[in-house]
Amino acid sequence: MLSFGTWFGTVFYTTFVAGITMFKNLPRRTFGSLQSKLFPLYFKLCTGMIALQILTLTAMPDVLSKTSEVSLLVAFFATLLNLLYLEPTSTQVMFDRYKLEDDGKRDSDEYKSLAKSFGKFHGISSLTNLIAFCGGIVHAVRLASKLAA
Repeated sequence: MLSFGTWFGTVFYTTFVAGITMFKNLPRRTFGSLQSKLFPLYFKLCTGMIALQILTLTAMPDVLSKTSEVSLLVAFFATLLNLLYLEPTSTQVMFDRYKLEDDGKRDSDEYKSLAKSFGKFHGISSLTNLIAFCGGIVHAVRLASKLAA
């Protein structure tokens, strides 16, 4: 329960409270630089907590339903994809874009290409994070039904 609460609470708070608040109140570059430091830690924590849940529930077959197993595996692999590929790629593209801005090349084709690439990777990363969160919701419903029974 502790690993689930840690993971689910972290995802909810980061996605729907802290992220939105920082986006609305920080300058764009400050926000991006802060997220570049927070996201690797966030995805490591989430990946670890989901893995711990899977390992724990594997030892408790009466609690682990097929639905929970699948939802946690989807959440795990979605979060792992963010940790290992989507977040680092998105962050690198963001910093490459900042470099072109510093060089006065906002109107260049390269900048436009990086802006499009950033939008793509950031969008896929956000969607992947929401898919993992939905896996958490499914697991929470299954877990609650087991506890209520």
